[in-house]
Amino acid sequence: MYQEFLKSMAGTSIGHTVATNLVLFPTLETLHFIGLALLVGGIAALDLRVLGFGKGLTVKPFHKLLPLVFLGLGINVVSGVLFFLADPVGYGNNTAFQFKMVFLVLAGLNALWFEVAVAKDVASWGPEADAPQLAKVICGLSLLLWAAVIVAGRMMPSFTALL
Repeated sequence: MYQEFLKSMAGTSIGHTVATNLVLFPTLETLHFIGLALLVGGIAALDLRVLGFGKGLTVKPFHKLLPLVFLGLGINVVSGVLFFLADPVGYGNNTAFQFKMVFLVLAGLNALWFEVAVAKDVASWGPEADAPQLAKVICGLSLLLWAAVIVAGRMMPSFTALL
């Protein structure tokens, strides 16, 4: 059933355009990296502050970076879907891509956990204040998951060559 789904996605006009246009694919790659920088850069800044780096700074301004994080996420979702449509069978059968998607979902759930469990208290974490242990665990896990997303994404071309 999964293979049939992937094959049904193949050959769309959007996917064909992305796969064959000499300018579009590299432009999307550039946008994907810009989106990644906004997404992971903003999250990493918040995570590192919660973990105790830059303790002279309050946490709240880092939490206010979330609109840029969401902008990066939007750029990456759009460009990622377009990449997938260019070769759904190739991406869908790529083990590194599958791991990337798992890590991406886990990172999203972890971010939701942060928002539900500890974000309401961010304003009270002033300079020199230690964040609660739960916040530190969530932020440490966030850094690991986003690193895993990036590593899996970078491994995708290698896995494609092995298939």
